[in-house]
Amino acid sequence: MATTNKIKPSRKRYKKKPLTNEDRLDIERKLAIIKDNEPEAFNLPTSKRSVQELADHFIKVSEGSNFILPKEKRRYVIYIRKSTDDETKQIRSLDDQKSECLALAKVLEVDVKECDIFEESASAKTSGNRPIFDAMILGFKTGKYHGLISWSPDRLSRNMKEAGEIIEMIDQEQIQDLQFKTYQFENSPNGKMLLGILFATSKQYSDKLGIDVSRGITGNIKEGKYNGINKKGYYVDKSTGYFIPDGYNWDLMREAVNMRINKGATNKDVAKYLLDSHLSIRKDQDEPQTLVKVDIQMVGDMFADPFYFGLYRFGKNIADLTEIYNFLPLITPDEYVVLNKSVAGDFNEKYAGKSSNNKRLGYGLLRGKVICDYCGEFMQFQHTEIKRGENKGQWVISFYCRNANCQRHKTAENKANGLKLSKSIRAKYVMAYIEYTLRNCTKKSKEAYRQYIGRLQAKLAQNRAIAKRKLSDARSSLKLNEAQYSRYQQFQIDNPKDYKKHHDGKLEHYSSLVRVDRANIEGCNKDLEKLNADLPTEQEFYELIKSYLVMLLKTHDLLEQDAICNELVSNLRAGNDVISVITLNPPYNLLVDLANISTGGP
Repeated sequence: MATTNKIKPSRKRYKKKPLTNEDRLDIERKLAIIKDNEPEAFNLPTSKRSVQELADHFIKVSEGSNFILPKEKRRYVIYIRKSTDDETKQIRSLDDQKSECLALAKVLEVDVKECDIFEESASAKTSGNRPIFDAMILGFKTGKYHGLISWSPDRLSRNMKEAGEIIEMIDQEQIQDLQFKTYQFENSPNGKMLLGILFATSKQYSDKLGIDVSRGITGNIKEGKYNGINKKGYYVDKSTGYFIPDGYNWDLMREAVNMRINKGATNKDVAKYLLDSHLSIRKDQDEPQTLVKVDIQMVGDMFADPFYFGLYRFGKNIADLTEIYNFLPLITPDEYVVLNKSVAGDFNEKYAGKSSNNKRLGYGLLRGKVICDYCGEFMQFQHTEIKRGENKGQWVISFYCRNANCQRHKTAENKANGLKLSKSIRAKYVMAYIEYTLRNCTKKSKEAYRQYIGRLQAKLAQNRAIAKRKLSDARSSLKLNEAQYSRYQQFQIDNPKDYKKHHDGKLEHYSSLVRVDRANIEGCNKDLEKLNADLPTEQEFYELIKSYLVMLLKTHDLLEQDAICNELVSNLRAGNDVISVITLNPPYNLLVDLANISTGGP
């Protein structure tokens, strides 16, 4: 029997097609009509959720992620050291190092608390000899600290083990900023090699080409800049590397969001609209527009990309563009939630699609806070879908002890002793005990109020500093871009042929920048107005606990529950379907009336 070889159809490579002026003018005219009929269609609605809340979501569903903070939100520490066998004969005492490092912190415009100044008198020639240094390093690994200031590199390390550990932590963004009084460190492969040389001159550090590329991209993520991947609806400003809304293409993408959320359109409808509207893309302002190959997959990927609400991701690093610079998002965090089925399930929101039945609880609850009372290990969050019965489609949430040596797993021994221990504890028991504890947070404490206001003032100061920086940047940028727009406008009038030949598109470019600057100035002013609100009174602080309790009782939003629990709870110890101990975070721990709390839960 003869066999025939099937010829596989060759995949045609997509050829970029330039956007014609006629097509561009046509779609701009159509968008102008939409704006006239729906003036608010291209304004982003107010979002009840923040970028930070969704950042927490992505960090928890992909464990090991690092959230890149702006300078204003980083917690800086100072490390100073002297050793009895120091060959420099202590040319700088601890007091000298401290004063100079504090002066550097002032120049950098960062605050360092007294409790975050680590002093040590020990040699750094061998590893494992400095307990204070080890405690500080653990603080960076757990995300407690973000920035490190020291007098010179040799204060941190003179041995290869700890030197390598510090450089690796810089690579992984666990140390997000490193500053020295006597040395200018640059977070680049060459900078880290030189730092390694200073740590131990007998050995140089070299980076492989692939790691070089990865680290270079990580640096761009840290600064919110282009990392080699174009984003539809935006182009990259060549002078800054920042993402700028690309005129009518941004408007087309915004209309696509409105179609999906408010007009009941499917991804197929949106793809057809964008294709018919000649959606185009370019890398930067000087590149010509080329048409985008629009299909259903592209639309789905676009709506699933957190970049469009301001969360920039690469590997395990996550940055909030709205805090790094004046990034103008395409969608709000709330819109992102309802546009993505799995995320909508985590937030208990209705998915803006055909079905919302297939929900996924990937976010978790109280991760790293529930401790097994029998072995002392952290219990793992898990969820199991109910497959049958009247509760079919719902989820059973619990915390499971994975320590095989735990008493919970010794089934035969427990049975012989008449014990029946569960390997897990249902989340409903854990939440019930948290609610029970909140009901007994009835004490009045001026110290608790003082701590709360101090923490709130620090947070407000950080947010004000960010808003003021962004407002100042936007005002300076507006002044510059308006001047550039006026120059090109006059040049076009005086020399139309030369403008067309050498500067075509510059007016549109600076017009987009001016529009973004004005929108950012308005947004920054609104943010500052909110941040200047009065601080809560002592009575309002006491009412806060009641409001947390009410929210826990009413909400079905898993992330909202987790946010409240993380604010209030440090950890819990779980026994056999009972919570034996709960530790609240300061200052809420000062409000618990211990006389009313009974051991073992409600």
